[in-house]
Amino acid sequence: MNRKKKRILSLLLTAILCMGILSACGSSPAGDDSTAPAKSDAVDQDQSSGTQQSAESAGPDISEEVTLTMYLIGDRPVDNDEVFARINERLKAEINATIEVKFMSWGEYENKYPLIFASGEDWDIIYTADWCFYNAQATKQGFWEITREDLETYAPMTAQTMYPEAWEQAKVGDKVYMLPMNYKEITAYVYMVRGDLMDKYDITSVSSLDEAEAYMDAIAQNEAGMIPLDVGSDYDKLFVYDRMWAQACEQSSEKLTGIGPWQVMASVSSLDDTAAVKGNYDQDPFLDVITRLKDWKDRGFWSKNAVVNTQNNTESFQAGRSALALMNANTAKSVYAAVTAEHPEWDVRVFDAQEDAPPVLNSYLANGMSIFSKSKHPERALMALDYLRNDKEVNSLFCYGIEGKHWEAAGDNALVSLPDSTNYAYDGNCNWGVRNDANWRVIEGGIPNLPELTARWQETARSSRYQTFVFDDAAVKNEIAAMGEIFNTDYKLLGLGFTDDPEGDIAKMRSKMETAGAAKVYAALQEQAQAFLENN
Repeated sequence: MNRKKKRILSLLLTAILCMGILSACGSSPAGDDSTAPAKSDAVDQDQSSGTQQSAESAGPDISEEVTLTMYLIGDRPVDNDEVFARINERLKAEINATIEVKFMSWGEYENKYPLIFASGEDWDIIYTADWCFYNAQATKQGFWEITREDLETYAPMTAQTMYPEAWEQAKVGDKVYMLPMNYKEITAYVYMVRGDLMDKYDITSVSSLDEAEAYMDAIAQNEAGMIPLDVGSDYDKLFVYDRMWAQACEQSSEKLTGIGPWQVMASVSSLDDTAAVKGNYDQDPFLDVITRLKDWKDRGFWSKNAVVNTQNNTESFQAGRSALALMNANTAKSVYAAVTAEHPEWDVRVFDAQEDAPPVLNSYLANGMSIFSKSKHPERALMALDYLRNDKEVNSLFCYGIEGKHWEAAGDNALVSLPDSTNYAYDGNCNWGVRNDANWRVIEGGIPNLPELTARWQETARSSRYQTFVFDDAAVKNEIAAMGEIFNTDYKLLGLGFTDDPEGDIAKMRSKMETAGAAKVYAALQEQAQAFLENN
């Protein structure tokens, strides 16, 4: 029996017991209005109201001190424990709970994430997203269902502040298993480059794939020991591919867009009302994209060891090992602040990497937090998330670190990163699931041309036609698992240009996908997509 039901039963038993006392004594104890029962069917309205209000004011039972385990994605920041010591002080005082944080690195999360649900480990909270196993785990009962009643009882701040459309987007089969971010987010990518090297080789702009190619070619030809773009970790293995593919999809006559879990490598024409689903490898632009990636790899634009490189490209750029980094705009804010503080002589510059492909106006499910269905303390976990999302002090600690050490305020809506922010980067601790527009601060004195870039992105950003489409994969779980293995091997190798025969290797991957059951998955996707279009 969960805690909520126990509390209701306890109140009923108390009322029954007190009715017996009244029968014997004819009156209630003086000053104990909270337990005074009705004397007859004609209940005094004021007395009844007082009883209800008193019961509600008691709130959830937090008498038992609990430690909650929370899983995040990425590498543990150096100062993470110090930051969460501050967070835990507040949580202990408010809800008698503390949080222990565990991390899954970018290199392991795709394999480890599904495993911890079946591991038998005792844990409570996890980062999730539409791209990070939300639907897969929700349909497998991996997450605890969150109801409106739960929000009112255990997360009242969230109940009042959550965007209504976010709640609707989080529904899987009319049930909600996630607290989506409370943040209106645009995902846009940028190139970050060394201005000193641009000037050295007379490069004036890096705002397109062609211009990035010219810059990286100059580095590869002239800067011995420097890697133009040091991609490699699972986090960014497909970043360059994604830029090329997005550009090709936008330029295609069919205006292709992705659909379903990214591991199934599927796309559909935005103009096609029949929602005919294909594997990316069967779309016309795919061969050209892989061929260009092979050319970039052959010219030494990234390391021959990129497949096994465990360091992401922003880390290599910060360390001076590479001349260009590719990242989303949110990441760029903290990286720019750190690099310019440490290496002002590099004259770091930031350019729009979207080119013709419009930025994505994300759904709220792009980041969120869920509770494990087997958590021993799901209600307390929901209470903790309520504070992580909405309490300004706790939310700021999680998102930016310790004020006065990692950052300092610049008015109500901005901050300045301090030198120690390298040990707890702005918006870099997988805090994305608790982002909240009400508390959000931007970096002051950051990327000089960011306002100009942001204005452009706001004008051009758009949502995918299938942005709120949720795929029920219950009937094809085994096939998706098999396709995921191909995604993590063949697809990523092609995405890094590691092929001597693009057309032949694409054909080999197509054959593997057919054996894995891709046709069955794509048919299920198409059927559900057609139903989605009919209802939206």
